[in-house]
Amino acid sequence: MQEQAERIESAVGKANLSWRGVAVAVVLGVVLLLLVDVAVRYTELITGRYLTSGVPPIPAFAAILLLVGLRPLLRRLHPRLALDGRQILLVFLILAVGIWLGGSYGVRAFLPHLVALQYWSESDRNLAPYVPYLPEWAVPHDPDLIRKYYEGSREGIVPWGVWIPILLRWAPLFLALFVGPLCLLLLFRRQWLHAERLSFPLLTLPLALATDGGSRYAGGKRSLFRHPLLWLGIGVAAAFNLLNIGRALFPSIPAPGFYRPLWEFFPNRPWTPLQSINLFFMLETIGFGYFIPLEVSFSAWFLYLMEKVVAIGGIMAGHEQAGFPFLQEQSAGAYLACALLLVWGARRQLAATWRAALRRGGEERLAWAGVFLSVGVLVTWMAVAGLAVQVALPFVLMLGCFVLVCARIRAETGMPAEFVYPYALPKEMVVNAFSVPGITALGGVRSMVVFSSLAWMSRHHLAEMMAAWQVDSLKVADQERIGRRTVALALLVAFAVGLVGGVWLHLHGYYQIGSNPSQGGAGEYRALVAQQEYQQMASRLLAPPPRDWSRLGGNGAGFLVALLLAWGRTHIPAFPLHPLGYILATAYGDHTTNFFPLLTAWLLKASILKLGGLKAYRAGMPFFLGLIIGHFTLGGIIWPLLSLLISPEASNSYHIYFGG
Repeated sequence: MQEQAERIESAVGKANLSWRGVAVAVVLGVVLLLLVDVAVRYTELITGRYLTSGVPPIPAFAAILLLVGLRPLLRRLHPRLALDGRQILLVFLILAVGIWLGGSYGVRAFLPHLVALQYWSESDRNLAPYVPYLPEWAVPHDPDLIRKYYEGSREGIVPWGVWIPILLRWAPLFLALFVGPLCLLLLFRRQWLHAERLSFPLLTLPLALATDGGSRYAGGKRSLFRHPLLWLGIGVAAAFNLLNIGRALFPSIPAPGFYRPLWEFFPNRPWTPLQSINLFFMLETIGFGYFIPLEVSFSAWFLYLMEKVVAIGGIMAGHEQAGFPFLQEQSAGAYLACALLLVWGARRQLAATWRAALRRGGEERLAWAGVFLSVGVLVTWMAVAGLAVQVALPFVLMLGCFVLVCARIRAETGMPAEFVYPYALPKEMVVNAFSVPGITALGGVRSMVVFSSLAWMSRHHLAEMMAAWQVDSLKVADQERIGRRTVALALLVAFAVGLVGGVWLHLHGYYQIGSNPSQGGAGEYRALVAQQEYQQMASRLLAPPPRDWSRLGGNGAGFLVALLLAWGRTHIPAFPLHPLGYILATAYGDHTTNFFPLLTAWLLKASILKLGGLKAYRAGMPFFLGLIIGHFTLGGIIWPLLSLLISPEASNSYHIYFGG
């Protein structure tokens, strides 16, 4: 009965949103996405100002705000000119996926790994012996072409004749990274959306803006934008940003700043682990944090402090090993535990989809086939490139675990941060488990070199964040009755345009100004990451390190702690800790930006619930939405545009970033 009801609901949704309406939304989304690419070319690549950062990305938020703001005017001109809420949400999702794919941690992270080893081998003799191990068909080898990528050229012409065949050979891998997570999440859709009814807190903002004037968050009787608490929240965010902008222009003006470091208060041992605590005033995290479950936000700040206590205890006990207590390794272990728990929790639903796939086909068969085919394509592609199959398969499965848990974090917590996962750990865990001699014994030196060329998949988080937006898209499709096929088509268009547009804007920019002089002369950070990856590879091959049992122990500890927290939530009434909160506490290591914003959000939400109950909590929603809207607008749109007109120095004086 449930499946039949869902099919009827989906069919009604597709009937209500005509294909003409879908086409208008998709075309508009593509046009806006291409305009963002052009803007990125002249902002991020040249000046270093980040236009596409944030969760959601700032341009996606700006688009939804613009389309909602123009809707009354367009409706007066002609009713068909104004987009309805579902069309606006489609535009938003297209921008969110496309911007992410073509931005800082997508194409910009991928391209340097194709050229870094060849370029830096000219000046680093330790790298030169490994260039021949790169697959001829997957990377460029012309020294002049690579030099111009890094240093730019007068003519600024991109050698597309070389680049296009190479990039087409990478296309199956990218397609598998897109299709695999989407199909995996389709298998978990009923469990998360209908059985567990996860709340998807991050969607609160776009839904509030795009549908019914946000009245569902304003008591149901008036538009959200007529609620005084919304404007109070916008006012608080405006005051915060205007003070900081004022000090950026006139340094004598007092202002709160973007963060407060605490290192000066803890100069002596054993308190030195507390030096890395920074109090970040990330208003969007405080705003979204109001919608995060209390046990998650409490766990995130409380367990972060407990990790500091462990580090202090280690110093007092004389245990001062570098990296202790291995926060990110703990987070990676917790990721694996949570992935297993998610599969176990959905085992009946997964079994039902498997039986349905064998019996009648349809969406279930497509989803299972998509998962298996994507894993097969990824492993085969890596094996053909030269990575041993015995290494490639665990790496792909590790990525799958991270993708699943990142999507769950988005669905259950809506955490507005990019780094909700321990960066680089999927690859590092595989390397540490096999050891460098173990990998070379399986596939020779080529395996290590090829593994480093794929490190962008682990160091950065393209697949994980795409999965987060995909699961949000499935929720929008169900709740707003758009139709899953419609949303999947829109996401596929966003994937294609985001990938092609991202490649175009980056190669066009680099062959004009160069990767080295880009970002205001500081050089492209992702290019530095690629260089460091190959240098680390060379040093490991020259002097293979032993298996690091301490870090593997950190993985094991994180795995066990996550299992214990899950057990506590199941067996102990009112248990206050949550395994996803543990992940958020440890994912970014010592220097997390989430500690203070989540502490603030937890304190405010807990106090409101304690004093006024659920009614007061609902009444407070407009204020926190206003905090988000005001901060994104002033800090994410107005200040970057204003600083472009002033000078790079002004931007650096109030350097604000979104997404953690």
